[in-house]
Amino acid sequence: MSIHSLSVIRPVNQSMSRPVSRGVGNSAEESRLYLRESDLDMGASLIRQSARKLRHHLNTVAQEANLLDAELETLIELSTIEGCDISELRNHLNAPKQSLARNLKTLEKTGYIKRIPCVKDGRRRLLHLSDSGKTLVAHAAKGWRNVLLKAYRASGPEVVSNAKKLLQQIADSSPEKDQEE
Repeated sequence: MSIHSLSVIRPVNQSMSRPVSRGVGNSAEESRLYLRESDLDMGASLIRQSARKLRHHLNTVAQEANLLDAELETLIELSTIEGCDISELRNHLNAPKQSLARNLKTLEKTGYIKRIPCVKDGRRRLLHLSDSGKTLVAHAAKGWRNVLLKAYRASGPEVVSNAKKLLQQIADSSPEKDQEE
């Protein structure tokens, strides 16, 4: 039996944080969000499919640069929080110390990143992209930007705004909190 053939076992009924504007007389009852498990399963499936589409492009870029996927992902994430130290990057990536250390060593050896001493605390090393690292990230960004641009244009501004909120909620979630609910 597949998860798609399951009948509705548990509808999710959660009040939305902000009432949906549907004209005059919008009550709290009208702003309730009802989801079936099949809706949640479909949403998760679409997120996984989207991730695979973006990942395919990144795999190609990583292969062209003779990098592992994890090394390119580390480089891309570093570009969003450039000037951080290793522990900040590790927390951002939620990566094991050994794996991140190995990836950073490769990225430094290949010239994609530089470790620069912190001005305030000379013991800390801050991570920065080199010019070749910035070029590689820009090349990778072309692929996901094209995919997102096409989807955003087809969806419209309100859907884009809501999609960003949805994805931010997922990104901000933690396994510990998710188990509690």
